[in-house]
Amino acid sequence: MEAARRAADLALDRCLHDLRSTIGADRALVVFRLQRGGDALGLAGVDVVVDGTVQVLTPVGERLADWTALYGDLLEAVGRWTGTLCPEGLVVALDRRTADIVGYPGEHCDHWDGGPDLAVEYPAPDPFAAFDEPPFPECCPGHRVHAALEALGTPVPSVRGDFDCDDDPQD
Repeated sequence: MEAARRAADLALDRCLHDLRSTIGADRALVVFRLQRGGDALGLAGVDVVVDGTVQVLTPVGERLADWTALYGDLLEAVGRWTGTLCPEGLVVALDRRTADIVGYPGEHCDHWDGGPDLAVEYPAPDPFAAFDEPPFPECCPGHRVHAALEALGTPVPSVRGDFDCDDDPQD
């Protein structure tokens, strides 16, 4: 069991290192955007926020293979590390030594479906350190990422699909 945990840690470490190297920053918010293509969801773009500046990357051509491979590796590594399938709508908030990883279902509507299906901090924090954490929105990865997306006015990375959300946020 310990060997499997170390292998999962190593795989996720490697993916997060590759992500940091690809974007060229240790601190960033990375939102993998999805779109439906036939019966499957696919990577449509990547939003990278560094120092408050948003860069929208549209992975096309040779970059598509690189970003798709990195995205797929992240989904697999997160799934192995958590012991569950990682949802397709992925947001990674990188800090120097940690990462908040939040996954939304493939067809997510933020004001209808509620919160993410997965919200973890990597590496896993000391459970006793939580007593000293400040209140919302700093309490957990799900709230920290949601607050960052809200501050940017950016929707969650998933798509609703065939059924449009009936709730209008302006109502």
